[in-house]
Amino acid sequence: MWLSRPAKRNAIHLPMAQTLIETLDLLSADDGVRVVILRGRGKSFCAGADLAWMADTSLPEGEQADQVLPRLFKAFYQFSKPLIIMAHGHSMGGALGILSTADFVLARQDSLFAFSELRLGLIPATISPYIIKRIGEFRARQLMLTARTIGAAEALEAGLVDQVGTEGDIEAHKDYLCAELTKSAPRASILCKQLISRLSPLEMDDGLTRYTADLLKRVRGGDEAREGIRAFRERRPPGWQKG
Repeated sequence: MWLSRPAKRNAIHLPMAQTLIETLDLLSADDGVRVVILRGRGKSFCAGADLAWMADTSLPEGEQADQVLPRLFKAFYQFSKPLIIMAHGHSMGGALGILSTADFVLARQDSLFAFSELRLGLIPATISPYIIKRIGEFRARQLMLTARTIGAAEALEAGLVDQVGTEGDIEAHKDYLCAELTKSAPRASILCKQLISRLSPLEMDDGLTRYTADLLKRVRGGDEAREGIRAFRERRPPGWQKG
């Protein structure tokens, strides 16, 4: 699978989110698919959610970002087959939600990562359950509250990614993982992922999904989010950074 909006650094907008959800369903039902690899075209893996979509409150309720993004991340998390993500360039905001649902994340050594939401007056609401599962509560606090950009080595240390190297290194490791994963029985692999998710302390139920969606809806309609998104588009610091 490829994220294919290179001119927008593969920012997630409504058509992309809908296509990804539908494609995951198709791949899950296809017995010929054993492993799925997700990459991004162009200079970056993914810049997160498209801010124009995030700011658009005129869409029907079911098409607004705060309703669709939770479904997208949950679809990735509940995907039945082994999922490998290969990251390069920038992975920002919502992109880290997708990364955190993968079984294996391979990153090029020059990759950059950031929970950029707080710099925009937003919060990483819908991705937070998956981030906390992957890296833990207090590491999530440190990276989310500072919203700073980190390199691949620090992302590896934090647990956001599993392998870092050159393009050749991660290609070779991807091939190795595919070879190992396809040695396992297909149905047993699916049941194993379901088992691990069921036993995990933080269960991704509908109540949790609704909570994160409602929180994002409340925040993105507030003064700070409107100012943060406007400042980003105008390439200036937001008002709370002045002085």
